[in-house]
Amino acid sequence: MTPATCGNCNAPLSGPYCSQCGQHVHDSARSLGVLLHDGWHVVTHVDGRFWSTIAALVLRPGKLTLEYFADRRARYLPPVRLYLVLSVLFFALASFGSRIDADYDGDGKAASKAPAGAAAAVGARVAGAVDAAAHGAAGTPAPAAADDDDADLHPATGGPPPASAGGGKAHWTGRLKPDDCSHLRSDLPGLEEPLRAACRRNVGDHGRATLHAFVSDVPKMMFVFLPVMAGVMLLLYWRPRRFYVEHLVFFLHTHAALFLVLTVTLLFGRLAGVVPLLKVPSELLDIAAFLYAVCYVYQAMRRYYGQNRWWTITKLWVVGTAYVLFLTITLLVTLVVSAITA
Repeated sequence: MTPATCGNCNAPLSGPYCSQCGQHVHDSARSLGVLLHDGWHVVTHVDGRFWSTIAALVLRPGKLTLEYFADRRARYLPPVRLYLVLSVLFFALASFGSRIDADYDGDGKAASKAPAGAAAAVGARVAGAVDAAAHGAAGTPAPAAADDDDADLHPATGGPPPASAGGGKAHWTGRLKPDDCSHLRSDLPGLEEPLRAACRRNVGDHGRATLHAFVSDVPKMMFVFLPVMAGVMLLLYWRPRRFYVEHLVFFLHTHAALFLVLTVTLLFGRLAGVVPLLKVPSELLDIAAFLYAVCYVYQAMRRYYGQNRWWTITKLWVVGTAYVLFLTITLLVTLVVSAITA
């Protein structure tokens, strides 16, 4: 029997949901059927809006932004929530894939499961860059190839370097030792000692800690990057006048769609790593995803801002250039911050 009043706030009931607090009217919260129904509803409906939001997001670029500012918001997921769900999904999958099955010891034998060799490679490159900067600032030449026992070890794996095209060993000449970090100088007050500490950490672990911190900081970095790009759009579309938040919501929707496409290509790429026959289709999918992304942004700009084809293409080129520039700057700043705080 359906109760006459809400069990949560005692308000009179006139339907399956309470008009005051929104709680659903269940016959009994102690019923297994109610529990299973709630779970099924979350998976298949997600408040009745998830699938309709995804369909509009993928198939109708710019539509969600138009609907949002036309006050037709209840039928779709809010832009911030949509962006968070898809970005977290993508970054979690990308982070999960950044592992390698085995690391190598000094003899080139598999030692144990460890962070990706890519982490060590990035760390070695960071150490090499810091090495050059440190010796350049100190007015001393970078150290030449050492004669110690580990002079020929590959910095990315800790094992022997790969053979070069001529059959010899590919030597790593950018080695940096902890004592060399003391030569690092900075014109910015208070930054010199943190940079030296970061330098020593990178030398010690081949940049693994920095890379892990960088991977975890990239999603946070996007919350700084998106408002910057919304500012670029504000300058491009100043007539007719639009509010800043309109451009921000436009980028939230656009990036949500791109994260969804990247997630699909990443999953297919992982599958291609297991099934070799899917390697070529995976590469073709990557190309198709890039073309889709370009066309998607163009169509979204056309639909939401309503300008003609040539104006939109011109502004798309400007936005693309600004996107690459500011993304590069933001990533470099994030890398420096990650190196210092790792």
